[in-house]
Parts: sequence; C-alpha cells; structure tokens
Amino acid sequence: MLYYDNLSAEIPVIGEAHNDNVYLSKTHIHTDPTSITLYSHQYYQIVNKSAVPIEFSWRAFATEMEEAAKKTRLNLQLSQEEQEEREEIEQAIEAGEDEGDDASLDSDDSYDESELQAKKERKKQRAIATLARKYTSIRKAVDEDKMLF
Repeated sequence: MLYYDNLSAEIPVIGEAHNDNVYLSKTHIHTDPTSITLYSHQYYQIVNKSAVPIEFSWRAFATEMEEAAKKTRLNLQLSQEEQEEREEIEQAIEAGEDEGDDASLDSDDSYDESELQAKKERKKQRAIATLARKYTSIRKAVDEDKMLF
C-alpha cells in the first residue's frame, strides 16, 4: 500500500523462496575423544545440488550478537589485565625495583633528587607506553578476528 496526498495505491507483490539442496555428506558430525598426543580426523563434504553457488564459513558463534558479546568480554578482560600490569609497573618503579637495565650505565651517582625523580618518571612513561602498545595490538587482533574455526 502506498499513500501520497490522500491517494492510495495497491501493488501486488509476488515472491518466491527456495530451500536449496545443500547439505553435509553425513548427517551427524562426531569426533572421537583425543588428547594432546593423539589425534583423530574425519572427512566431510558440503554437497551443493542446487544451481546457486553457496558461500559458507565455519564460525565459533551462531550469531553476530554472540560474537560481539564475546569480543566485548575479551576487551573488558584485556582492559582489566592492562590496568593490573600498569599498577604493577608503577609500584615496581616507585619501589626502585627493576633498576638493573640503566643503573649500571650511570657511572656518575651524583644525581640530585629532582633529577632522580625525572629519571624515574621517564622510565615509568616508557614502560607505560610499551604496555599501551602491547594491549592496543592485542585489542586490534581481537576486533579484527573473524572468530572462524
């Protein structure tokens, strides 16, 4: 039904649907129990007896909503882990731990307090920037993953 300026028009619509003849070569998929040192394999064929090419993919989730929910949970977990690692880094640097990498390079131990604080702050910023790059890379991999088998 179309309506425009107090006028209406009826248009008959006819459609057609097909249940294409696409199926697996076996009616059930069953794999034998395996362990790390053992394996099992079976072959299945996707049979397309229709005239229409069919695209398919094996997915870990039945719907896009389930996949998005899983990615959201993974990103939340990554954020929590990043925050925990950031706190550990800050605590270690404030406690003076992890001095081994550049303490031996300084033969002059005559730093005043402000220089030591600035040095510690630079070290903390480098460590946090490295951590941020790490988790940005992991998040990108999660977001781009098509969650295929």
